[in-house]
Amino acid sequence: MDDYAVPAVQVRCRMVNSYPAVFSCDMPSLIEIEKAYGYEFLQAYLEGWIVNLREFVNVGKRMTDMQTFETAMIILQDYKYLTIADINLLFKRAKSGYYGKLYDRLDGQIILDWFRSYDKERAGAAVEESINEASKYNADCYERTSGQLAVKEHEFKKWQMQHFTNAKE
Repeated sequence: MDDYAVPAVQVRCRMVNSYPAVFSCDMPSLIEIEKAYGYEFLQAYLEGWIVNLREFVNVGKRMTDMQTFETAMIILQDYKYLTIADINLLFKRAKSGYYGKLYDRLDGQIILDWFRSYDKERAGAAVEESINEASKYNADCYERTSGQLAVKEHEFKKWQMQHFTNAKE
């Protein structure tokens, strides 16, 4: 699991800056980590991400260890399908101010708001990607073979009729 320590993931996912990049990134989901290592490990792992964030920001009203524990627990109730790449992108965005400035306060409600916003945007991006992928098959420039055969057969029959009609005259 050393490959998935917070600093290692930050380095490995440094170029993952969009939802499509997250979707194509080969990182385990939180539920997969839970299955492999257990819930307590997963809880502590997510707390490590929050502690990393706490150490990054310079606010007067810092989260306590108990608030960190509870925030991680609530996140795990609703967002176990997210991958480590998702977690990395979310916290990277939070650190850069994507979700707004932190006005001397960091707490569970703020982090949970970030998760809600991220999840909503992610769902929209997933729908868009799915529609784009499906449209590749709907607007296929190579028509189905049966359709091509029907057109060619119709053209041949027209040619036959014209050819034999002209030959009789």
